[in-house]
Amino acid sequence: MKKKAAITVYIVAVLIVLGLLGLLIYSSVSGGSSDSAASFTLSDVVTLSLAVFAIPMWIASFCLMKALRLRGTLHERQNKMLISLPAVACTGFSIFYIIVLIMIAFR
Repeated sequence: MKKKAAITVYIVAVLIVLGLLGLLIYSSVSGGSSDSAASFTLSDVVTLSLAVFAIPMWIASFCLMKALRLRGTLHERQNKMLISLPAVACTGFSIFYIIVLIMIAFR
């Protein structure tokens, strides 16, 4: 993948993650809850979307690292950590859902 394409894909992915996080904050602040305890709220849908979006975010991060040809010096390692930060945040939501599914399975 060329450098410009990798940067564009990464920026779009980061904007999607930021939009989902903004929507999650909005749904938490607005307090829009449903009457039924079994129905999905906006907060649940956004959290699940962030969890599912972890895989495309990691792919975009790895493509950007490969396109930039980051090696192993200290500054390049710091750049790798900064590039992978949104993917790590999405992975946190994925881990949360995996724990919830395990708790449901062994209830």
